[in-house]
Amino acid sequence: MFVIAIVVSAIVLANNWRSNINFNKITITGNYTISREEILKSAHLKEDTIINIEELNIGIIQDRISEHPEIKRVFVSKEPPAELKIEILEKRPVAIINSGNELLLIDEELEIFSFKNYDKIYDLPIINGINIPNIQRPGLGASENDLRLALFIILESYKRGKYLYSYVSQINFSDSSKVKIHSNEKSIPFYLPKYPDKNITDINYQNEIKNKLVVLECFLEQIYAKNISQDLQYVDLRFSNQVVVKYK
Repeated sequence: MFVIAIVVSAIVLANNWRSNINFNKITITGNYTISREEILKSAHLKEDTIINIEELNIGIIQDRISEHPEIKRVFVSKEPPAELKIEILEKRPVAIINSGNELLLIDEELEIFSFKNYDKIYDLPIINGINIPNIQRPGLGASENDLRLALFIILESYKRGKYLYSYVSQINFSDSSKVKIHSNEKSIPFYLPKYPDKNITDINYQNEIKNKLVVLECFLEQIYAKNISQDLQYVDLRFSNQVVVKYK
């Protein structure tokens, strides 16, 4: 009986000790452009928040933070003895979509989202001429092919280096017969092929676009750089084995 009494007392004391543990340290990692204050606000927490372990619902905190438009994933955990740990994976935009009514961001996985941090839009290419009626839609419909093509061009330009990528200011799909890339410098349009019956998931189409980007980079480095004072009206890269250049 004495042993049982000791065990029971130990359990009661352990439960009382556990009930009296308060979380007084909040650690946030993975946030590079979203401030700590903004994440705490999304979680409905404050710097001086002290939460009893029995009252801490990490699921609710995780759900609250997940609603932030610029957060892709979040994991909240309890770290003994008194730490609440919040791990963030931010969405990484690669372009801006000008929907006509608002500016939206898009990442490599074709996820479209709004944003609060305006620093994120600096130096990102803009995609124009695509109708995005509702950010909450389940699918992109006919706009998906154009978006995939735009992202392919942007990401391939980035892979080839900063020189080519820096020229890609806008990608415009207002003309169904071609893709128009506008340069940062003088906003010169460069035309790439666009086919109504082809999808950028087609490896042959991918290779064609890659080859066109190689030609574009060569043109910029070898011809345009030496004649930068001349006013170009457009550069057409849609034809095989030739570049059509028109001056103003």
